[in-house]
Amino acid sequence: MNIKILKYGQDVNVVNDNVDVEVCLDNGKRYVATFFTIENIISILSRYKETKECCNGLYFWASDMIIVESLDNNVINKTIQDLIKNEEFHHAFSLLT
Repeated sequence: MNIKILKYGQDVNVVNDNVDVEVCLDNGKRYVATFFTIENIISILSRYKETKECCNGLYFWASDMIIVESLDNNVINKTIQDLIKNEEFHHAFSLLT
């Protein structure tokens, strides 16, 4: 298994940010999900109240969203391992075509 955290050349704030994560399993299939911190979701909702998006910040949604306490590499890796162990990985990540 290969885990790639896609930072797109930007610095990541491990407390208030989100990142796309691509996982390539041993069978060659690739999956993707977006990891968000709770602080990042709060920031997004606050911004939406100002920009009037999503019914003035009433809601926020993202497909393939995984919420973590931190975007630290160790937290992301442990989360993925736990999702696989508990057979929830395929529910949380989407298969790339």
